[in-house]
Amino acid sequence: MRRYIWPVGFLVMLLIGMGLAFGNALQDVQADVTPPPLPLCDTHTVGMTLTTSSLTPNVGEHLLVTVTLGNEGCGMIGLPQYRLSLTQPARTLAPETPEAITHYIGLNPGETDIVTFTLDTIGVGTVSLNAAASFEVHLGYPGPAYWAAAATGPLTVTIPPTDTEIVVFQQAAYDLGCFPSVERSETTYSFRCLYADVLTIQGWIERFADEATAQATFFARQGSSMQLEPFYCYSAYIWVDDLGPLVQGNWQRWVAERWIISVNNTDFITAPIAPTPEVISQAILQAALRNRLFLACYRQYLPIVCKK
Repeated sequence: MRRYIWPVGFLVMLLIGMGLAFGNALQDVQADVTPPPLPLCDTHTVGMTLTTSSLTPNVGEHLLVTVTLGNEGCGMIGLPQYRLSLTQPARTLAPETPEAITHYIGLNPGETDIVTFTLDTIGVGTVSLNAAASFEVHLGYPGPAYWAAAATGPLTVTIPPTDTEIVVFQQAAYDLGCFPSVERSETTYSFRCLYADVLTIQGWIERFADEATAQATFFARQGSSMQLEPFYCYSAYIWVDDLGPLVQGNWQRWVAERWIISVNNTDFITAPIAPTPEVISQAILQAALRNRLFLACYRQYLPIVCKK
């Protein structure tokens, strides 16, 4: 039996040595594949872009302005508040959406957020648009945290020229709380807006070759139910259409240089809520003077001499 002890012992020692060598090698491999420690996140990085539905929208169209905010850094950003600024001729693009829009969200690294502003085109000219956003930055949990901001470069939009009558109606309707599509038939322009879902306000501008033709046409249209009642110092008629027991149509028509302007509303008789024809005419007049469609008229009063 003794002659077999040495080979068996040697075999055991050999196996132990191989196990130790394999264990050391495995530790070396594990050390090689252990990822390095992540770098400390000590700032934020974002990207912003600004796009529009058109670079040349026509008067009377909606312009959609889209702002995209992307978290390109290692921390989290949240509660982005967006603002849109315009450098433009007076009353060219008018906002439908609020001046500032806040999204109550958080953006992890690699995520984006999108907001859209809706503008009404009510004038002609070139407009420069810029967008800015402010937001919270969180570098880990529970912090540190701070406020930051970003902005886009300017984007230029051009609204091409069109008939002044169209601009006048778009601006007047916007001031009255609606944004219709102005219709044109040769030299007649019109708009119609729903008011309180069931009532309407309407307007027409007729352009004639000269002032004499406009004046003659205006007085030739006088009906028996029309009452002459000047609008400022413009010749004007008012009348009422009976539309039933609850609703009536109220009219006003006036002439300014070579244009005849007619306005109408349908409203409740006992509890009127729509803008009156005088209010509609006032909005049209202000827009017409603003855009130099015609000149303002003024009354002149002669001095009174009293005899003693």
